[in-house]
Amino acid sequence: MKVIKLTPHNVEALVLFEKEARLTEPDVFTNDLNANLFYHTTCAALLDTRYKSAKCLLCVTDCERVIGRIDFSLLPSFAFGGEIRAYVDWIYVLKNERNKGVGRFLFQKMGEQLNLLGVTEYFLHTASNEDAHHFYNKMQNAKITKQTVLTVSQQREEQA
Repeated sequence: MKVIKLTPHNVEALVLFEKEARLTEPDVFTNDLNANLFYHTTCAALLDTRYKSAKCLLCVTDCERVIGRIDFSLLPSFAFGGEIRAYVDWIYVLKNERNKGVGRFLFQKMGEQLNLLGVTEYFLHTASNEDAHHFYNKMQNAKITKQTVLTVSQQREEQA
């Protein structure tokens, strides 16, 4: 198994992964996958400069089958004299590939990339299930805290 960056050349493999994830865990994925739309919007986002700080790493088998992914974004800030943190937006490992070190491997590879960029801290909102908390509690130098999160959704304006 190895970790590769998401590029326009491997979006099709990501689509297959997303299809499999929805088949094996329909209770986790409440929306149907429009594979064609997903493919085209992902390819467009990869070329869109607004996504410059967004990263996606794919864990693939020797035959290039995607079995896990981790998505994260760099958050540069002028707070505290300027620093860059990272936010882990999504990590998912196919159900039949869990407990084989895939999630740990994805976090390790992400951490290596973040270290090269001088990022010393990342954060995420954990899933509220026991399996997820068991996984996160095994991570070194990590702690789960209870914090209030404010989420504000804005309506998108139609572009002319």
